Amino acid sequence: MSRSISSNLKPLTYNLSLLMTHVPHILFFPFRLWHTVAIMALIYFYDASELDQRQLETGLKPTDHRWKYVEEGINTDNLDPECEVISVFVTSSVTKEIIEKLPKLKLIACRSTGFNNIDLAAADAHGVTVVNVPTYGESTVAEYTFTLMLALTRKLAPSLGFLNHEVDIATLMGTDLHEKTLGVVGTGHIGQHVIKIAKGFEMRVVAFDPYAKDELAKEYGFEYLPLDELLKTSDIVTLHAPFTPENKHLINAERLTLMKPTAMLVNTARGELVDAPALVDALMHDRLAGAALDVLEGEQLFKTAEEVALLRSNKLPQSTGEQSVALMALNKLPNVILTPHNAFNTEEAIGRINGTTCTNIIRFWYDDVPNRVKPAKPTPGRLLLTRHAESEWNATGQWTGLTDVHLSEKGFHEASLLGIALRDLDITLDKAYCSEQVRTLETLEGMLNASQQFNVPFERKGAINERDYGEYTGKNKWDMKELVGEEEFNGIRRGWDHPVPGGETLKKVYERAVPFYQTEVVPQLMAGKNVLLVAHGNTLRALMKYIENISDEGVESLEMPFGNIIAYDIDPEGHMLAKDDTHIDSAAPNA
Repeated sequence: MSRSISSNLKPLTYNLSLLMTHVPHILFFPFRLWHTVAIMALIYFYDASELDQRQLETGLKPTDHRWKYVEEGINTDNLDPECEVISVFVTSSVTKEIIEKLPKLKLIACRSTGFNNIDLAAADAHGVTVVNVPTYGESTVAEYTFTLMLALTRKLAPSLGFLNHEVDIATLMGTDLHEKTLGVVGTGHIGQHVIKIAKGFEMRVVAFDPYAKDELAKEYGFEYLPLDELLKTSDIVTLHAPFTPENKHLINAERLTLMKPTAMLVNTARGELVDAPALVDALMHDRLAGAALDVLEGEQLFKTAEEVALLRSNKLPQSTGEQSVALMALNKLPNVILTPHNAFNTEEAIGRINGTTCTNIIRFWYDDVPNRVKPAKPTPGRLLLTRHAESEWNATGQWTGLTDVHLSEKGFHEASLLGIALRDLDITLDKAYCSEQVRTLETLEGMLNASQQFNVPFERKGAINERDYGEYTGKNKWDMKELVGEEEFNGIRRGWDHPVPGGETLKKVYERAVPFYQTEVVPQLMAGKNVLLVAHGNTLRALMKYIENISDEGVESLEMPFGNIIAYDIDPEGHMLAKDDTHIDSAAPNA
């Protein structure tokens, strides 16, 4: 249900003092605010409670915007194609489909710090700005964290209502916070407030943060530790980290085994940080003493009355998976406290959220966007290069070139060993390429099968075919060495621009292989995909010349041996940042 609060269209002269009166959290506005400007954006506020509506109306009163409130979350059925701004809470997901149905949309204003409920890539692709509320509840969430911590350690839940049922006092024995070790994961604004409160309880505090702040540790009197060491050390672990693709299931089955069986876990950050099924397993097998969770992965699945009723009845909603089973199990465990994403929920904090949201919207119309969030650039994927395994002609020392020759028996074995090595590297492939020669295809298939990566899409590309050896094709290399002399022989095999009668120079191979790499492979790597190229000695030498910035002279001594997997980290130009070399234990053929 939506309710229009304002739709006046008359121009308005903005008065800075009036704005500051109505929006106490508003910050300094640019000079243009002093001028008369007519703006009439249509704004939709979703997930809007009565308190939200009162506070937002107060903040927007001095403007000429129009706005509507929708009490439910956003979905494809409650959209207005004329809408230019939408504002949502974390319980609403703004998908690519929704963005595409709003052709006039300019701004998404999150009424939250987190924004993982927004498809940032889709917003960016459609020119839609996304803003958030970076700070609003440092003390609010920190206080709630200790509410959960105390309720858990002092067994508050089973103690309640003792007059209505028999209680064995022995089962209610709790533990002190005094002198316990608190592990704080994330030392941003909320984490810092948690540390301050912990010091009031005279707790020892250790912390983990990938961006450790040594001065902060010195000022607040805590110690930074690696995450695994923090988990081993702490009596209580509390999470205050944002959710990113990199830290999904930061607390997983392996890390839960590091914690003391007497330890407890508190999460008021993001549900995706914890692998719920793994947590259930640890709790049920007494490898963890308890958990207090204000957020859960998949919590949005249980927002309707019907779903909650099913949960209470111990029946699973249809089309639910492992997360739903875990949620139900957590709800039944006596050493677990679940609360409905409530840590932020005070009148003061909501006021700060709504005040900043109004500020964000108003400032946006003056090209002043202090709280803009952008899609995170994906971590580049890894490039893997490997030479095909031994072919039948490699075994006899013949120049093969473009001739289609199958792998030898030894070669098929080597391909499997390369696959096992790939598996041990623990790199999941997203795409693979091989040349048009069958020996690279057979090597690639053997690698994918042995590494159990059966569904990797791959293509055969002429751009990474072997060098054409022209008149030398099929001839024995070592006989030719005797015939033409060592200098000419080395020029044919390794020279940069050494002519080959009827064939290609290495320079020519470079000129066809590198453009393919630049235009097709590098963009995938920059998009976070891991790519494998199975090619030939000369093709790989040409690519390595570019990747490693090797000179024309330097490439003549470069070798890509059989049985190697080279893994590169690269920059946006496709040049090497780092390099790892893995070699299988197999005798080299006659290269």
